[in-house]
Amino acid sequence: MLLPTKTTFTKTAYIYCKCMIKFFRRIRQQLISENKTGKYLKYAIGEIVLVVIGILIALSVNTWNENRKNKVTEKDIYCKLLEDFNLDRQNIANLSEEADYKINVAKKLLLELPKKNKDKSYLIDNYIQALRTNAFTPSKVTISDITSSGKLNLITNNELKTSLLRYYAELDNLLYQLSLGRSKILDRAFDYENDIDFGFQFADYAKKVIGSEVMSTLPEDKWELNSKSKIYRQFQDDLVFFIVMSDREKQHFRKIMEEMQLTYNLLISLCK
Repeated sequence: MLLPTKTTFTKTAYIYCKCMIKFFRRIRQQLISENKTGKYLKYAIGEIVLVVIGILIALSVNTWNENRKNKVTEKDIYCKLLEDFNLDRQNIANLSEEADYKINVAKKLLLELPKKNKDKSYLIDNYIQALRTNAFTPSKVTISDITSSGKLNLITNNELKTSLLRYYAELDNLLYQLSLGRSKILDRAFDYENDIDFGFQFADYAKKVIGSEVMSTLPEDKWELNSKSKIYRQFQDDLVFFIVMSDREKQHFRKIMEEMQLTYNLLISLCK
């Protein structure tokens, strides 16, 4: 009788089968030499039964061991997902603070604009701060890994699995809305007919790059002193738009946090 390979069994079951087969082989050979056919058949059947028992034991042990390893991997997945969620929550908190900062800067500029004594460099520098938009990039390392590697089935908690799939589907929609808002802000910010007339060159970083010699050759439109100027009105309009869009951005962040909460709570309870 052929002995199954070690890859099928645990080491203990393998040794057990090997020893029992050697034992019965000696008895079988002795019975054959003594021409005791009846007893030979009984021992042959006994040998088969013991090998089958060994196989069943090995399969049971292997199944138990695989289940144990899967449980360890499953908990590791929960904890890694929780890490991703914590990173996202911190990122959202930071971006929400930035949105508040942009709103405050835009409001301050709207109050400064009607004043007679104002510096164009100050207006332009703060305008750029008000339009600055940092994208929210969620950490999807773990969910991408388990879906691409087929490990999603290791998540045995059906409530969590359903919650995860629903959350990431809704997240994609909210990310699209955030991206759309950023695009609209940038389109508005650089939609002036003439950048030199607007005065982007007066931003501190631009003046350093351009240099004083070149700056002296560039014309300057004093639109900031003329409330009826087209640029003045567009500048005002942009600032109001930035305030509204930054607040809208905060709403999207709050929605993401709300959508995340159920899944986040489940992960906290499972990663213990």
